[in-house]
Amino acid sequence: MVTSHCLHRSAQRCVLALLVVTLFGCRGRESAEVEVEIRSVGVDRDAGAPVLVLQDKAKRVALPIWIGPAEAQAIAMQLEGINPPRPMTHDLMKTALDQAGVEFERVVIGDLKDSTYYARIFLRSGRKDLELDSRPSDAIALAVRFHKPIFVARALLRQDVAIDLRQPGAVDGAFTFAGITVQELTDELAGYFELPPGNGVLVADVARNARAGVQRGDVILEMDGDKIANLTTLQKKIAGLPAGTHVDLAVKRGSAQIHVDLTIE
Repeated sequence: MVTSHCLHRSAQRCVLALLVVTLFGCRGRESAEVEVEIRSVGVDRDAGAPVLVLQDKAKRVALPIWIGPAEAQAIAMQLEGINPPRPMTHDLMKTALDQAGVEFERVVIGDLKDSTYYARIFLRSGRKDLELDSRPSDAIALAVRFHKPIFVARALLRQDVAIDLRQPGAVDGAFTFAGITVQELTDELAGYFELPPGNGVLVADVARNARAGVQRGDVILEMDGDKIANLTTLQKKIAGLPAGTHVDLAVKRGSAQIHVDLTIE
């Protein structure tokens, strides 16, 4: 005869086994979407068009998305903390959503059809969830303004369009030296900085421990008196310089042009 104590212990073991199976099953199941961040906004030299590069948080894979000049400008200016004198289209959209009490939750780039990416913007208005079809460039321009996450379907990061960042020289359009990451200056951004096209490179990021003297949003115009037209010019100037070399950078910051002494490390 089976006692109630034995039945209770048997039931406990069954529940524990079911819990273990469930936990391991959840661990083994990959999410359908991967959170990404913006690696760079540059210019595809071959296509002559702006390209936005997204990368996963682990910096193992990147996804390039070719976008329009206006959208590239909108994203790049927001990333560099540049405030236009009058609201641009995406600034106006953010203000409208804020004043309407609509919460911007996230962006998902979920599909690629006939070389065109499709994105969805997820919003919440009161208790109602909203989902909008969008171009990735517009969705991302809004996401960076709201400081909300961007996701990409995992399947897209496994297709041929994705780039393995573990391969050397995998992504073009950005260059890092002495803790400074620079990128090509688009024609639109050149116009904003009141510079002719092909005149300088934009400082996209500065590492926290870098002793560079430059800031995000600066435009490097010259090195040791020589004009820096683009990334290729800068790379050629730096190539072969031994560690500890001091160079003089002419930098446009706001409306002023300053000189920065930089040590190549």
